[in-house]
Amino acid sequence: MEIRTASPDDNGDISQLMYSSGIELYDFIFKTSDKTAIDFIHYEFLSGQGFCGFNNVTVAISDNRVIATGCFFDGNVVNSLIWGTVKNIFSFYGPIKAITMLAKMRHTSSVMRVPRKNEIYLSNFGVDTSLRGTGIGSKMIEHQRIIATENGYKILSLDVADNNPRAESLYTRLGFKVVREKVFPKENANIPLTKEMKLAL
Repeated sequence: MEIRTASPDDNGDISQLMYSSGIELYDFIFKTSDKTAIDFIHYEFLSGQGFCGFNNVTVAISDNRVIATGCFFDGNVVNSLIWGTVKNIFSFYGPIKAITMLAKMRHTSSVMRVPRKNEIYLSNFGVDTSLRGTGIGSKMIEHQRIIATENGYKILSLDVADNNPRAESLYTRLGFKVVREKVFPKENANIPLTKEMKLAL
């Protein structure tokens, strides 16, 4: 298995893997009457910009196919990721629908905290459903933990939905600890309770 930065030419269900990391939140923000959230994720991935842009996505490759994804970033690059996603929203949906998307995005800070400059945050973490439980997720996180430690970072953090106990169990085994629980402010959005977890490096 190879772990590296993604390429626009990579094979596999890359958009689906990232979407699986937060289906309810992705649908709340990006799903419209004529477009799915996966449509937008695919568009953003190919753009190379934003949180789902291939330049910002780490992938695990096996047999020339992407089997896992994750976006690892720190507080230094958050603004550039945000602006990349905003640009993609306007170009993909058009200005009128984009305003609605941005209004919904305001609420994401309640479940996704901006990392500090000495902290690596993991988002868009997804593993092929047929390969879950085989150690791929552990290897990806351990790979990034080593890199983060070598570069002087002090914390590796993430958020996990309360309705994803399997993922929470993985993170707990790897040493992550729940530091707080977060409730999405829009009750009718059906976003599950989110747990913020941290691993000291």
